[in-house]
Amino acid sequence: MGRKEKTIFITIIANIILIILRFFLANLSGSIGLAANAWHSFSDVFVSAVVFLGLLITRFGANKLKKIVGKTEHILAIFVSMFIFYMGFEILSDALNNDGTELKYVPFVATGAFVGVIINYFMARYKIYVGEQTGSQSLIADGYHSKMDMYCSIAVLVGLLGSLFGMSSLDKIAAIVAMVLLMIAGYEILISNLRMLLHPHEDISETEHFHHHHSNFHGSKKMYIGVGSILTVAYILSGIYIVNWDETGIVRRFGAVINANAAPGIHYRLPTPFEQVTLVKKDNIRKIDTGQQELLTGDTNLLNVNMSVHYKVDNVENYALNINNLDTLIRVGATTSIRNIVGRESIDYLLTEGKADVEKQAQILLQDVMNKNGTGVRIVGVQLVEVAPPESVKASFQDLASARQDRAIYINEAIAYKNTIIPQAKAEAYTQIAIAEGYRDKKIKTAEGDAVMFAEKQSAYAESKGVTEFRMYMEAMDKILPNVQKILLGGNIKIDNAELWISK
Repeated sequence: MGRKEKTIFITIIANIILIILRFFLANLSGSIGLAANAWHSFSDVFVSAVVFLGLLITRFGANKLKKIVGKTEHILAIFVSMFIFYMGFEILSDALNNDGTELKYVPFVATGAFVGVIINYFMARYKIYVGEQTGSQSLIADGYHSKMDMYCSIAVLVGLLGSLFGMSSLDKIAAIVAMVLLMIAGYEILISNLRMLLHPHEDISETEHFHHHHSNFHGSKKMYIGVGSILTVAYILSGIYIVNWDETGIVRRFGAVINANAAPGIHYRLPTPFEQVTLVKKDNIRKIDTGQQELLTGDTNLLNVNMSVHYKVDNVENYALNINNLDTLIRVGATTSIRNIVGRESIDYLLTEGKADVEKQAQILLQDVMNKNGTGVRIVGVQLVEVAPPESVKASFQDLASARQDRAIYINEAIAYKNTIIPQAKAEAYTQIAIAEGYRDKKIKTAEGDAVMFAEKQSAYAESKGVTEFRMYMEAMDKILPNVQKILLGGNIKIDNAELWISK
C-alpha cells in the first residue's frame, strides 16, 4: 500500500470517528446543522472509499490500460464534486424546512463540535499535503472536500454558540453558509477536473494544475457573484410559506406576534431571523398516554392506573408561544389529577362503578391545570385504559372479585324471590280481605233481613196470635223435617183409635 492509499485509509478512520461524534451530538442537542454535518461526514467516508479504490486501481492497473486508468483520478474527483453538490442541496433543504428548534446541552455539544473542526482541519491539511507530494488530483480534491467540511463545522459551531445568547435561528443560517461553501468547492473541483478530462494533452503538470486550481478558487469573482446571487434569491424565497387547510399560522417579527391567525393558502414573511412562522394544526385531536403508574387508594390499597388524554388546540397563540414542552405538562398534570382522585376513593369503587366518574373528575382537574398555565389547550376527554391491582396481588383480587360476583348472584336471587313472594302474598291477602269483606256484608245483610222479618212476624203475631203461632209452627216443622210426609189432624182427634189411610 502506497503513501496515497495510507493517507486515504487514515482519513476514512478519522471520518468514521467524526460520524459517530456528530450523530451523537446532533441527537443530544437537536441541531440540524450538526445532523447535516454528520451526513456530510458519512458521504465523505463513502467518497474516500471510492477514491481509495481508484488509487488501488491506478497503482495495480495493467500497462495497456494505463491511459484509461490515468483518467480514473479525474473521474473520481468529479464524483467527489457531485457529492459536494448533493450534500449542499441537502443542507439547504434541511435549513429552509427548519423553524429554529431550541438546542439542548449547548456547552457540551459546542465542545464536541470544536473537536470535530480540529479533526477536519488536520485531515484536510494532511490530504492536500500528500496529494501535492504525490501529484494525486483525487487526493487533493478529497482534501478540499475535507476543508469544506471543516468550514461547515465552523459554521455549525457558530450556530451552536449563538443559541447560548438566544439566537436559535443561527443554526439555520449556519447550515445555509455551509451549503454555500460546499457549492463553491464542488464548482471548482468539477471545472478543473472536467478540463483535464476534455483536454488531456494540455502541457500542464500536476503541480502546476494544482496551483492553477488553487488560484481559480480564490480568484473567480464571477463565480462568487453567481453563487452569491443564487444564495440571495434562495434566502429571499425562503420567506414563502404555505398554510394547509387544517392549519393556522402565527407570524412573529423579532419574537413579537404580528399575525396570530394566518389563513390557509400561500403567504410571505421576511426571511429568518427577521420573521418566523409557526404552523399549528388547530382541529386535530391529539393523544397522550401517561403510562402505567402505581397509586395508593383511599383505603390504602395499591392500584395500577394508565390514562389516555385526548386534547385539541383552542387558542393557537397561547399553544404556540406560552408552553415549551406541552406533552410533559399534560402528562404531569394528568398524573397529579388521577393521583388526587384515587387517593380519596376506595378500591372497590374504582374497580367497579366508579370509572366514568373518575374520568370526568380527572378531565375537570386537568383542564384547570391547562387553563392556569395558559396553554390554549382544551381537554376533549380522559380515558382510563387500565385500572387493575398489581401483579403480585392480582390472584387475591381475583378471589375477591369472585366472592363479589357470588354475593351479587345471591343478592339477585334473593331479590328475585322477594319480587315473587311479595306479590303472591299481596294477592292472597287481597283475596282473604275480599272474602272477609264479602262474609261481613253477607252477615250484615242477613242480620238486617232477619231483623226485618222478625219485626214483621212480631207485627203479625200482635194482630193474629193463633194464626201466626200455627204458621210459625208449620214453618219450623218444615225446616226440621224437610223431606218427611206430614199429616194434619184436628185437635179433637185421638191418635190411639184413629185409622189413618195413607196412600202413596
